[in-house]
Amino acid sequence: MVIPKKIELEAATSNTDPQAPIDFFNAVGEKYKTAEVASEGSVERFYNLAGHKIRLCFAGSALIPYLTPALSHLEIEAVANPELTVCLWDSESTHTAMLPPPWSKDCYHPKRGEIIGYNTDRIHTSFQWGSYALSLLDRDRNLGIYWISTVKQIPYWETGAPLRTIFNVWLNQREVQLVHAGAVGLPEGGVLLAGKGGSGKSTSALACLNSNLFYASDDYCLISPTPTPTVFSLYNTGKKNADDVERLPFLASAIRNRDRLDTEKALYFIHQTFPEKILNHFPIKAILIPRIAGTKDTTLEPTSSTSALTALAPSTMIQLPGTGKEACQMMKTVADRVPCYELRVGTEIEQIPQTIFQLLSQGIH
Repeated sequence: MVIPKKIELEAATSNTDPQAPIDFFNAVGEKYKTAEVASEGSVERFYNLAGHKIRLCFAGSALIPYLTPALSHLEIEAVANPELTVCLWDSESTHTAMLPPPWSKDCYHPKRGEIIGYNTDRIHTSFQWGSYALSLLDRDRNLGIYWISTVKQIPYWETGAPLRTIFNVWLNQREVQLVHAGAVGLPEGGVLLAGKGGSGKSTSALACLNSNLFYASDDYCLISPTPTPTVFSLYNTGKKNADDVERLPFLASAIRNRDRLDTEKALYFIHQTFPEKILNHFPIKAILIPRIAGTKDTTLEPTSSTSALTALAPSTMIQLPGTGKEACQMMKTVADRVPCYELRVGTEIEQIPQTIFQLLSQGIH
């Protein structure tokens, strides 16, 4: 597929046949069936995402080591009627080529990857930059398709947070929103950590693994505003700048890509090393906005729900295809319903979980 340098929205949308997105989805679905036959059948995995049972059907096993470890803490026994099925395949191992794209190079959204003219109320189509992966979803049939040319193109960050686009678009219809945020806490309640890269969000979340607190996320998680604001763990992974891993020495054994830290962030698989520290869900008692304070001590300062939404929404909407006004409304509802604070992160790492634990122990409402 050709990566465009620019996009012309009006020209791209005006010449698309309304049936084209469905026809393309169906044609790719036939390609998946061919890949499945070539692989002598499918390999199935089942997961519980925010209370919803989903099935991943792999044509062969090549993708499994790359796309399932991050979800391992949510794996369940097979169910007869999953709510969502996602079919996954790669061309290299299945010897099944993808169809040539029926759209022009100007149809790619330059940042999020949606294919202009191939997204409707029923069909979602997007191309993921970096991994060169195609994601499709038929909302009417609760059926997704994920394709990539070869596992060699899967970057480490995709291994740490796979299938974000399909999960985001499908769950959004069910009042569950995938957000760019961390989450830590206790079974009776915890905090959402909202902030862009470099704010101290990952450090704050991962530091809590060496404390009385539990872990749900450092980068992506699920939230729902109803009936009460709740966070759901999605991936059991964490990421840290390679030149900063020594600040979290207790996580050294959890680094998955130690041989590539010269070009990648450290990628942690928490479930493999600290399975007892993961919480799959808990009520959201507060939103914290980490800021690097440059001081020794970590402190909290009350702030507004507007500040929390500003820290949470832009990075979520920029990173996740299919995110629109419904997503923004869910994030706003959560921010409006819980107290919000700046978490002024100090240099003494152990003070971060201590400060969060103290806030939760005070019985915030």
